[in-house]
Amino acid sequence: MSHFYRLLILIPALGFMINCGVPKGEFGWATSKTGDLDILEKHIMIITDYKMMRDGLIFSPTDTIHYVYTFSRNPGTETEIYISLNRYELDYVEVDIKKKFAEQESNSIRDEFTGLIAGEYLLKIVHEGETVDEVKFQVLPEEGYTEDTIEQELATDEKDELIKYSR
Repeated sequence: MSHFYRLLILIPALGFMINCGVPKGEFGWATSKTGDLDILEKHIMIITDYKMMRDGLIFSPTDTIHYVYTFSRNPGTETEIYISLNRYELDYVEVDIKKKFAEQESNSIRDEFTGLIAGEYLLKIVHEGETVDEVKFQVLPEEGYTEDTIEQELATDEKDELIKYSR
């Protein structure tokens, strides 16, 4: 009988350990051109259709990039999730971080980025200092990359004048 009671105690404990932590999920993307909208239109605009994907993500600097991250199961409405946006320079450098909570009805986090300059980005979903999930995307200029636009972008981004003018 004692083995039976030990098993009854052990099963819920294992189930709790398996389900603890924040679950992974899927990224969804949409874009809009909010530059032509007035403040009220921007405020009431709701994006509902997202394309769920991870690879081959390319956006324009004029796009407002809307994303959704849908968890595979409910992470809890009180669970603090941090969204970290990193831009690649010599390594990935954090350019934005936001604290979010999952929407109770959809198990999702939604947000947007505007005014991103051309470059490679890494978006991370972080909980308690641990990366839950991440995705890379690129923002390319409307006219595409040429040798002149790359040199011009590198020169304008660099703060150190010695490095800036030695290229």
